[in-house]
Parts: sequence; structure tokens; C-alpha cells
Amino acid sequence: MEVRFLPQTEFDNVHFYRAVTLLILLAMVAFTLIKLFSGVIALFSALPLCLLVLVGRFTVEWLRVSRAEPAFIDKGELVLCGKDSHRQIPLEKISSVRSRHSLFMVRRYRSWSEHLAFVEFTLDGGERVSSLAESRVFERTPASGTLAAVEAAILAAKVKRQAGEPGSVSGGR
Repeated sequence: MEVRFLPQTEFDNVHFYRAVTLLILLAMVAFTLIKLFSGVIALFSALPLCLLVLVGRFTVEWLRVSRAEPAFIDKGELVLCGKDSHRQIPLEKISSVRSRHSLFMVRRYRSWSEHLAFVEFTLDGGERVSSLAESRVFERTPASGTLAAVEAAILAAKVKRQAGEPGSVSGGR
């Protein structure tokens, strides 16, 4: 299994298509408001309510992408390399990993295979850091291959640390 986090160049694509999606949603909201004020559609009809749900979900994903940074795993560390910061977090300091689907955030339009998942790492101190990973659209457990590879790397790092600590029980004679 391989870890398929997005590099910085792909993050730039995500930011571009995020802006394009925002413009499309704003146009939809503007047309709906025009029709709403002209009396063509009712306030509590399906169109405004569905549009409100879409805008709410888009806002949540916008905030998640804003917090996400490009990441990769190297030599037992999770390396987060954002534009303004560079962080190296030992894998054994990560207490949990989870992923969530993305509905709006894509690497490019017209592609069912180029969707993304939000991967969130919870550190031992409770801090959360996140990145983006490649995922398929209807994949159960978003980015399941990446998630399994990261969890295996974290487990290996914790076992290696446990075996290397003085006073720990080792498997050899």
C-alpha cells in the first residue's frame, strides 16, 4: 500500500477549482435570489433549501481545505510542508487518524477518479493537523488505501519505539 497525499502542486489545483466552485455556487445563489424576490419560487421550496445545504457543505469543506497542508511520511515522521511552515511530527506521537469524504473539492473537473478525502491526524496532545489524499468517489472509508498505509506506519513506529525503550521486554534472547 502506498500513501497518496497531495503534493503542493496538486494543492494549488484544489485551491483553483475551489474558487471556480465558489463562483458557480455564487451564481446559483444570485439566480435563486432573483427568482425568489420576483415571486417565481417560494422561500421554503426545494430549490432554496437544497442550495442552502450545498452552500453549508461547501463552507465546511472550504474551512477544511484552509487548514490542510501538503504532507508526506519520511523516516518515521509525518512531514507537513505548508507555504508558511514546515513541521516534522514523529509518527509515534499520532494517536488517531481519520478520513472524510469531499463532495466539492477536486483536483480537476470531469473526473470521477480525481476526488479527494480529508485526512485528519490527532496528536497525543489533542492537536489536530490535516492533509488531503486521493480518493475515489464512492469509496467506503475515504482514501482507504492511504488510511491503511498511514495506520500501518504509525503502528510500526510505535512498535519500534516500544522495542527500543530501555527496560522494555524484547522478543529475542
